[in-house]
Amino acid sequence: MNVTLRQLRAFTGVYRTRSITRAARELGITQSAASLLIQQLETQLGVKLFDRSTRSVQPTLAADEAFHSAERMLGDALGLSRRMRDLAQARAGRVAFLASAGAASALLPLVLAKFRAAHPDIEIDMRDVAADDLVPRLIATDAEFAIGSVEGEFAEMTIETLTRGRLSAIGRSTADFAARRALTWDELAQLPTIAMRRETRIRMQIDQALGAQGKHLNPTYEVTLINTALAMTAQGLGLAILPATMLPADQFPTLIARPLIRPAITRPVSLLQRQGRTLSPAAQAFVAMARTVLAGP
Repeated sequence: MNVTLRQLRAFTGVYRTRSITRAARELGITQSAASLLIQQLETQLGVKLFDRSTRSVQPTLAADEAFHSAERMLGDALGLSRRMRDLAQARAGRVAFLASAGAASALLPLVLAKFRAAHPDIEIDMRDVAADDLVPRLIATDAEFAIGSVEGEFAEMTIETLTRGRLSAIGRSTADFAARRALTWDELAQLPTIAMRRETRIRMQIDQALGAQGKHLNPTYEVTLINTALAMTAQGLGLAILPATMLPADQFPTLIARPLIRPAITRPVSLLQRQGRTLSPAAQAFVAMARTVLAGP
């Protein structure tokens, strides 16, 4: 039995108006089309729904029984249609994604704020993880995409660079430090420094680039978390060696970044997606916002 929504609309219309003519007018169809829909529904259900005369259309007991169920089915279909339309237009839904700790702290708060203002009814599930965990967690969880710094290529993954950060010396905005336009790595070696530990991707990239020029980084302190390095720098313990994009100005207003040169090293922040997986409309809207905000002015 394949009862259609058109048949249910015709049935509820006739039931309410007690007139095939008025119901047809409400539905925007001809009287004969409305009558045919009722006949088809009666045949499929195996019951008579209306007693017809030249003057009136009266519902049967079967119609009385069927009316509320028909209205509920139509309401469910309308609700589903509205929900799908809201999802398609990114007015509702949920977006779950991964972010490296540095990106989550320094770059994504502004993206989140702008996205929330534009899409207040979309649920956001951001999971901040270590950069090394981005790919395995993206493969193993329901996250739709990831944002962070990765190197190389990964099977069945697409990687799109959203922005690049210049490796910089980050320090307190003193007169002497603010007056510098840049620092060389040799100059930096004469100052107290705070670097990421050797097993982190940032440090590996630094050591590889410096090693190619016969240089070596010997920091005063080594830490695991970017925010730890910035907090120590804010206390005057040394210059943090980080991408300039990892400095959240609102959180650390006393700190400034000066690019490191000879060699200059850049680090990308990328969007990772699984190949062959279509992002939900909510996720597509978030990614579009991230592209716009991270691209800068």
